[in-house]
Amino acid sequence: MKKYSLITVCCLLINAISFAQLFPDYGILYSEDINLKQCSFDKDANAVILMNEANSDYDEEHHLVTNHHVRIKILKEKGFSSANVSVPFYRKDDFERINGVEGMTINIVDGQQLQTKLERKSIFTQNTNERYGEVIFAFPAIKVGSVIDYKYQSVMKSYGGLDDWSFQDELPVITSKYTIIILPNMEFAYRVNKSPGIPIIVKAETGRGGAYFEMHNIPGLGNEPYMDARRDYLQKVVFQLSSYGSSGFDRRNYMTSWDEVTRELMQSTEFGNQLGKNIPGTDDFMKQAKTLSSPEEKMKLIFNYVRSNVKWNGLYSKYAIEGVKDAWQKKSGSSGDINLLLVNLLREGGIESYPMLVSERFYGKVNTNYPFVDQFNSVFACVIIHNRKYYLDATDKAIPPHLTPFNILNTTAFIVNRKAGGLINITNDTLQYKEYILADLSIKENGELSGEAFVKSMDYARMEKLVDYRTETAKFLKKYFTLYGTAIVAKDLEVSNLENDSLAFEQHCKLSGNLNSSGGYTFLPLNFFTGFDDNPFIDDNRFSNINFGYRRSINLNITVQLPPNYTADEIPKSVKLSNPENDIVFVRRVEYDSLLNTVKCMMQFEFKKSLYATDMYANIQAMYKKIFEYLKEPVLLKKK
Repeated sequence: MKKYSLITVCCLLINAISFAQLFPDYGILYSEDINLKQCSFDKDANAVILMNEANSDYDEEHHLVTNHHVRIKILKEKGFSSANVSVPFYRKDDFERINGVEGMTINIVDGQQLQTKLERKSIFTQNTNERYGEVIFAFPAIKVGSVIDYKYQSVMKSYGGLDDWSFQDELPVITSKYTIIILPNMEFAYRVNKSPGIPIIVKAETGRGGAYFEMHNIPGLGNEPYMDARRDYLQKVVFQLSSYGSSGFDRRNYMTSWDEVTRELMQSTEFGNQLGKNIPGTDDFMKQAKTLSSPEEKMKLIFNYVRSNVKWNGLYSKYAIEGVKDAWQKKSGSSGDINLLLVNLLREGGIESYPMLVSERFYGKVNTNYPFVDQFNSVFACVIIHNRKYYLDATDKAIPPHLTPFNILNTTAFIVNRKAGGLINITNDTLQYKEYILADLSIKENGELSGEAFVKSMDYARMEKLVDYRTETAKFLKKYFTLYGTAIVAKDLEVSNLENDSLAFEQHCKLSGNLNSSGGYTFLPLNFFTGFDDNPFIDDNRFSNINFGYRRSINLNITVQLPPNYTADEIPKSVKLSNPENDIVFVRRVEYDSLLNTVKCMMQFEFKKSLYATDMYANIQAMYKKIFEYLKEPVLLKKK
């Protein structure tokens, strides 16, 4: 099991620079590259990154200039997709441009290295959204054993765009190295996030004003089930610089304390100065809202008003770059535009509310020892009513205000207010994913099963299922009412309580189909619609924490009426299973009534904890393995 440590390295004083010739090995393969057939430390890999190196420097105009060189070997046909490359860049205000893309595919033919150059017509630039673009290119002449080799240059207007350097990738990496040179007379800090089992070389570039980093043999890191942000677990070096960036760029600000973060943000034109604005055209609505005596109802009314009138443009931001008034007039904006607008109207309605910086789960963990604004990706509204905190995100059209958004559960946020603000851990110990499942079934003499299923989904289960139902009913029925491994079909879905957030989302459908039979036995499954269809924890190793987000409680009750010519020949035993901490509990009781010729089954799943550290993986894996072994056990039916 791999544990992660956070190493704070140092702060360096930066002076003058000089720069050596770049990437002399470009286009040249060595015997170890040619002979490599399998990655020794990641044997299942379809491709491997032989080299990922970059050098960051500055030019006469103090632009940040980074030259990149990447070399990848294709090991299997499934690795062909690695020959399709995308280089993202920040295009707003022409902040960044990508220059000098060169590449080639190298194949060994009759013992010789055959180079097929990447043609200029195969390189495209396209806009991803209002801020970002990407340069894309696909390499020719790809086959198993091919090596793709490419380089390019990124030029940014300032060092405000300096990003982390990740040694790790989805593919395994044999060598990764990075050199950083900083502007003269500037101080910068860096920290290294890495596994203790993978060494790192760190050298100060004396006389050049920078630092050099190098790592070797880093396993690939894909997306693990119930994973936090992948970037949290990457082997990487994180930089923090003085404030840089052009107008409109989501800048990196160097601050020495969280109090200073509050002060800087509240003085910002694009943050604090956006609060207290008079929003045109809202006077009549606000008069109506102020007549409500319940602050909770008032909060809900204003929350729904904002999210029904302003469309999210898909951009995450901590700031209202264009301004909250502009977003209201356009009826569209970033997360910063919309949620700072929400704070405005909540305050006008007399509701205590503050802007709250968040790092959503996909973005990464916040290190509370470092007052770095760029650890957060967005801003929500924090509302306080009767000492209870509500966390509102008006870009989300589905979640009710009493539920904490799933994307910030088990994260750290920062409430931006001098008196009521500060860092806060966001958890939810009251509401959970909660379901009751009832199946009333019967079997005909020919072995055909029929009946009805009833499901009551509450809290997070209600929210999650309601979103899927409103997206597409047919897919919803298939996703939640498929009995895998059988021919049982669900149809005639009926639902109720779509609009009332305080009631359970109820689902009812009919079931029919033949049960599986073999060797004179008919197999009656007992795992009906619990969501536990496939075990997510089958890998031997895990890099990341297990973050379920919320606690879960699922209760299943099944009654099956057997026909007179059938009997239950073998009944799975009743079990109660729990882990040593007793925070995961699985209970199953199965009974056969020979007089009534009925089978009854009760299952209960209780997950009392939502977050587990990486070093708990072996215990969680063992628990899940046992649960899924029990879930696969059917009742064996036999004709009399």
